[in-house]
Amino acid sequence: MTTEEIETLFAATLIDDYDDDAPWAAVKVLRRNGNREIFDSAAAWCESSEPLKRARGADILCQLRPSEAQSGDILFASESRALIARAIETETDEGPLSSELYALGHLRQPGSVPILIQYANSSNEDIRYAAAWALSSFHDEPDANAVLMMLADDPDGDVRDYALFSLGSLDESDTPALRDLFARYLDDPFSDAKEEAIAALAKRRDTRAVLPLLRLMESGSYYIHHEDCLEKLVDEERRGEDTWGTEDFIDLLYERFPELLPPRQENP
Repeated sequence: MTTEEIETLFAATLIDDYDDDAPWAAVKVLRRNGNREIFDSAAAWCESSEPLKRARGADILCQLRPSEAQSGDILFASESRALIARAIETETDEGPLSSELYALGHLRQPGSVPILIQYANSSNEDIRYAAAWALSSFHDEPDANAVLMMLADDPDGDVRDYALFSLGSLDESDTPALRDLFARYLDDPFSDAKEEAIAALAKRRDTRAVLPLLRLMESGSYYIHHEDCLEKLVDEERRGEDTWGTEDFIDLLYERFPELLPPRQENP
């Protein structure tokens, strides 16, 4: 990629609104063609006086990879983490701060958890969500796990949802305290958080998930990425079988746990 092409792509990341598709497409091209020149330009933007440039600098650095490798190690990860940590220390704008927190989660470098923890009590729900998302990359670290448990009680549904997802689906821990936390959200008014709680208990074969899981199955609407968790409760692995569907799962719930479910209504 030539210097002119790189400069054109950087300029394109500043066009339109932050969340629009076109600037993000430019970010992704830069990420997929990582080299020292792109790193240096993004690093300079992290110190810009313009908030959008600071945000884009972090967005690019956090997933910079060589063109021949679209997964695996991120280029200049340690340097990027140091740059972004310094930017966070002086950041005054919530937009780039969110990008910088997300970036620490993508980079997964040592020493990031204490920085992220500082923002778990932010008055801004978007910042708390960014902190929860980034901490999920470190969910196996005790300090990160403890803060995610706190964020699972967040007043914002999206923050609760991601904290519960991290603790329940990403993490393999199984303690009475964790199970009780999930059980508290089996009737969460935010449907995504409720499903995370159901899936987390089902994964741990906790029968408190049985009735809420039945209701979820009866609704006919649940996330495919939870199927592994849900199947653990009924001790079946049937995902992907063409002949296996929601009604079969409901049948199996009644077969396994008849004492925990209400009498079944027969179809007329």
